[in-house]
Amino acid sequence: MKYQIALVVFGLACLALANPIAKVEQGIWNSLEESELTNVLIRFRRADNEAAWNRFYSLRLTTREAILDTQHAILKEHADIVQADVTAMLEKSALAGKRHYLDQLWITTELIVRDVDRETVELLRDHPDVEALIAEEFIPLEQVEEGESFDLRDYNNTIQNQWGVVNVQAPAAWARGITGTGIVIGNIDTGARHTHVALSPTYRGNNAGENHNYNWRAPTGNAATPSDTNGHGTHCIGTHSGTQGIGVAPNSRWIACRGCATASCSTFDLNSCGNFMACPTNTAGGAAQCNRAPRVVNNSWGGAGGSTFYNAILQAWRNAGIVGVFAIGNSGTNCNTAGSPGDQPLAFGVGSIAEANTLSTFSSVGPGPNDSIKPEVSAPGTSVVSASHLADTGL
Repeated sequence: MKYQIALVVFGLACLALANPIAKVEQGIWNSLEESELTNVLIRFRRADNEAAWNRFYSLRLTTREAILDTQHAILKEHADIVQADVTAMLEKSALAGKRHYLDQLWITTELIVRDVDRETVELLRDHPDVEALIAEEFIPLEQVEEGESFDLRDYNNTIQNQWGVVNVQAPAAWARGITGTGIVIGNIDTGARHTHVALSPTYRGNNAGENHNYNWRAPTGNAATPSDTNGHGTHCIGTHSGTQGIGVAPNSRWIACRGCATASCSTFDLNSCGNFMACPTNTAGGAAQCNRAPRVVNNSWGGAGGSTFYNAILQAWRNAGIVGVFAIGNSGTNCNTAGSPGDQPLAFGVGSIAEANTLSTFSSVGPGPNDSIKPEVSAPGTSVVSASHLADTGL
């Protein structure tokens, strides 16, 4: 009898080991104490991302279009297979009346599930394919310091090239025909006032035959039309793609993804936007067309240094020749203040200078991990005039 009991106990122990309960971060339970619904990110137990990446790299593709399409096809197919049972369970619960929204991070084989209740969290926790449920975190956004406001109409809709544009010798580049023509710049920030007179001509969604699909994405809320209630994103787009003397590449085209829905940036939205830039979708997140990917992605956000949470996205961008440009941070000029992702090897980190070519008092300083040189460059960032989100002619 004792032997039989031991066998039964041993069998139960093996069963428990075969179907371990997923780790659930405390932040998820805390969120459910405050609200009926929360957002979670699912990490899968048998993701085996390395195998999918190795399959992609083994093909040794040479054209950008082939790299973009194949990278997405292989990684998404892999994610679909790994996530199939969990996705089916969630779709079944949706048919039962639950209104959660799935946002697949195909680059990392992770899955964001928005608006889930406690019951769904418990079902996910107990699912054998789920390794962990990760809580949403928010990175505070460094706010643009508001100075004096102007209206272009007061200057007959014409102003001189701004000091930062002149400082980086953009007019000299323009004289040589280098104006950004043919280059698409992605922007991950608070959104954009796409109707602004300095931004409207360069918004790709305003090109003939275009609309907001593949040019705009808002992971939280799925807003179909670009907007910006904060101003940070509109200001930053103006500095790289603005006309009227405020942007360095006035013939470029821009697209945007709202990774920062408020004065802070959701880690879930930032990841979703990173996937969007590697393979743009329609405004609802579907019907991907990877050939619409930008050449550069501007990111004026970041958190504490040493974080690797964006590295897989940086790798996917680098594979396709997409340059990820990141602010290095606003933590001051003491050494070792560089923030992430800007301090990471595959990110192009940018510090800030004032008009006298001195380092801005707030600009962070390297080195990066393993004593790497960070930032790569410093550029005008103090007292910069750009587009306002409050009016179509505001600066």
